[in-house]
Amino acid sequence: MEIPYFPFVIPLIVGATVQTIKLIIDAVKYKRITFRNIRIAWGFPSVHSGLSSSITTLIFLQEWPESLLFAITLVFTLLISYDAANVRYEAWRHAYYLNYIRTELKDVLWRKEENSLALKERIGHTPLEVVAGLIVGIWLTILVYEMFVIWWILL
Repeated sequence: MEIPYFPFVIPLIVGATVQTIKLIIDAVKYKRITFRNIRIAWGFPSVHSGLSSSITTLIFLQEWPESLLFAITLVFTLLISYDAANVRYEAWRHAYYLNYIRTELKDVLWRKEENSLALKERIGHTPLEVVAGLIVGIWLTILVYEMFVIWWILL
C-alpha cells in the first residue's frame, strides 16, 4: 500500500531534529545556549549524514532495496559520509596547522591587519559524528514514517 506523504517533509524533520540535538549538546557542553551550530558544517551529530541517511531510509521503506533509486541514494549517502568524515576532516586538520604556522610567523610574513584572514578550521566531522548522524537519521526517519503510516490507517 502506497502511503501518501511529502517526501521532503521527513528529511526536513530529521534535519531540524539533528540541529536541535546539536544545540542541546552545546548547551550542556559549554553551559550556555549558542546558536552558532545552526549555520556551521560540523558538530555532533552530523547533519550531512543524517539528512542523506534519512532520504536513503525513506526510499528503502517506500520502494524496497531492489530499486535503482535506493541504490543511487545509498551510494550518495556513503559518499557524503566519507567526504564528511575523511576529506573535509583532513582539510580541517590542514587548516589548523596552517593557522598555527601563520600565527607563529605572523611578524615575519604578514602585516598585522592581514592576520584576521585565518583559515576556517572546523569544516568536517569526526567519524563518530558521522556515525551518530547516520544512526539518528535512520532511526528518526523510521519513527516519523511509521507515524505517517499510523496516521494514514486511522484516516
